[in-house]
Amino acid sequence: MKLILVAEKEIASVNIVNVLLKKHPALERNIFRIPDSVLDIDKYYAKLKQKRCDFLIVASDHASESGIPMLTCHAPGNWTANDMGGKKRELSIAPAFYLRECILELKRQKERLGLKNYKVGLEVTHHSPTIDMPVIFVEVGSTEKQWRDMKACEAAAETIYKLFTKKATNVPVYVGFGGGHYAPTFTRRVFDKVLAFGHICPKYQLDKVSEQVILESFATTKPKPNAAVIEWNGCTASQRQKLIRIFDENDISWIKDKELK
Repeated sequence: MKLILVAEKEIASVNIVNVLLKKHPALERNIFRIPDSVLDIDKYYAKLKQKRCDFLIVASDHASESGIPMLTCHAPGNWTANDMGGKKRELSIAPAFYLRECILELKRQKERLGLKNYKVGLEVTHHSPTIDMPVIFVEVGSTEKQWRDMKACEAAAETIYKLFTKKATNVPVYVGFGGGHYAPTFTRRVFDKVLAFGHICPKYQLDKVSEQVILESFATTKPKPNAAVIEWNGCTASQRQKLIRIFDENDISWIKDKELK
């Protein structure tokens, strides 16, 4: 059963779900409310399982010091530390087909609603929860001004609705490595090519991430990835060498981002 999580401590989370239910009231039975932040989801895992949840969509605030208006989505998990909740060095399941549908729909909704100053992008895998379940965060940010922008919240709400009603397209799936937090190269590839990404590990984590967690990112990207993609100019030489050694020793196919077709 698909469930939509609303965190009642978060402004955009509440606004997104209010818009969603106003337009699609039948989804009320799929709403799972928590009185906390989205970073507290781990402690509700048992209740989610009791409800037979097999796919969790999180309506969420996105916060950033940049203040740039954004519509984003990502899978959760911790490559290294657990500074924002969850368990260290554990990843949730990244449903790659639906992450693709999510980012494409956010782009469509941005254009439909005339949200010209908003950027749309994938974020790398980061923060809690770290649970054995497919999870997607659908976010509006980056400040309270955007969290209260009901058009932006509508874009997120309609995207969530599409995740319920549209069957995801079967396309090649990859795990991404390198680049910045907002994964601009991998976002462009999803927009320009017919493909999907599951987990994405940014440059700032590559020196610290263990081989075990890198391998876990392939096991927890669903469906099974075709290959790893290295953003060649988004890594240092030593980071590329580390990744290639791990991939070659574990029989994992890999390509450079420019080789994606």
